[in-house]
Amino acid sequence: MADDDINLTNPMFFAAGDPHAIWRRLRTEDPVHWTQGRLRRKFWSITRHADVKFVLMNDHRIFSVQRAGANLPAGPEFENPEDSLFTELTQSGQQLATMDGQPHSVLRRYFSTKFTSSSINGLEGLVRSITEEVLAGILPRGTCDFTTEFAGRIPTAVIAAILGVPCELWDDLYRWNNMLAAPEDPEFSIGTPVETSTAGVSNIMRTCIELAEQKRGKGGDDLLTALTEAEVNGVPLGPTEIGFNGLMFFAAGHETTRASMSIGLAELLRDPAQLAWLRANRHDPKVLRTAAEEFVRYSAPLTHTLRTVTEDVVVGGQEIKAGDWVVLWFHAANRDPAVFAEPERFDVRRSPNDHLGFAVGKHFCLGAHLARLDMAVMLGAVLDHMDDIALAGEVEWASSNLFWGIKHMPIRFTSRALAEPAAPAAAASA
Repeated sequence: MADDDINLTNPMFFAAGDPHAIWRRLRTEDPVHWTQGRLRRKFWSITRHADVKFVLMNDHRIFSVQRAGANLPAGPEFENPEDSLFTELTQSGQQLATMDGQPHSVLRRYFSTKFTSSSINGLEGLVRSITEEVLAGILPRGTCDFTTEFAGRIPTAVIAAILGVPCELWDDLYRWNNMLAAPEDPEFSIGTPVETSTAGVSNIMRTCIELAEQKRGKGGDDLLTALTEAEVNGVPLGPTEIGFNGLMFFAAGHETTRASMSIGLAELLRDPAQLAWLRANRHDPKVLRTAAEEFVRYSAPLTHTLRTVTEDVVVGGQEIKAGDWVVLWFHAANRDPAVFAEPERFDVRRSPNDHLGFAVGKHFCLGAHLARLDMAVMLGAVLDHMDDIALAGEVEWASSNLFWGIKHMPIRFTSRALAEPAAPAAAASA
């Protein structure tokens, strides 16, 4: 499996290869696999649903997200925190997603009140108004790049508005985030992968810090203001913590939705019967919510997360030593036949759907309710206003083994005017 190991640690492979074939082999033949890829550090690849869930449910107790960060280095040049700003930050314990223990619990409790189902439902008007504004720009043309102009544009605008970022900066943030998420992709490169990643991270953080300082003490209700007011054990967050958490909210706030919507539509175009069924039942909010969950299961936008073992432990029958890395492959877990009937089949009516696309446990995605709301509204809009949808060019995939998804998907369609009544509210579901 040497080639498989190298490919899983090579972001460029994800743009043109088939990682699902690797995950299927590992899940069947070696579900807790000692992986010797192109990184200097070796690690255990975890591919079964039950084992991935076991690790996540033991976060902070047996498995640490803070010791080595939450993701594999994109390449050997990212392994040393002295060489990579992103690696240094992910191991610094200054971001909610990469914190262990009591500081994580304190900060998560503070922000969880802003991401409850009821709080997010109150944003439906914002999501719908942004969606209609985006549609007004693309419907008359009858064609668009679905990923950049719709699936990426709407959640970017929504999370930027929630953060309190002015609209003139949205395109910059989107570009900088691509540089961070896929630094080896030639489309986003401005130099070496490390230079590209560092520029993306630095620019997003600088923007968040500057905007937060402008908002400090002015009583706003946006997330950047909340970051200036947050404390951990009585100590306010410093500039780096504000910037790095702002980056987290922005990236998490649009990456899942962009990838899930793009891959979901691509699969619907492969299966016109499912698209027709969705269109016929689009006024049922439960139908849209159920479909959105399958979009997330099937696409698993965050391919993996990393944990460092803090004490000797057995996972899936394999003894793992303290200090070892374990990498949880969400794509593999989300297609485990032990949990999902016909797991390779995309099924918008799949229920129940115990996917791990939003993780589980202490690091369950704070923005899950927002992602669900975004997708329900966006899917309803597509079904209401785009008929005869077809691909109008080649689908392009990003070179990233962290945020793997479609980066360009040109489509053509027949427009239905926005004046047509929209579907009823599709509230987010817990």
